[in-house]
Amino acid sequence: MSDNVIKFRKPTPPKKPRPGLKKVLILLAVVGFFVAVWAWFAFIAPRL
Repeated sequence: MSDNVIKFRKPTPPKKPRPGLKKVLILLAVVGFFVAVWAWFAFIAPRL
């Protein structure tokens, strides 16, 4: 019955960014690049 009562609540704090996630993604991108270069020279380049 008290739907018109204003409820004062603390705002939820914003989530903190995770700095380690960016480093992990960069590391995975670099490793993926080297794997792609290795695969190119191991499988495709000798056939050219």
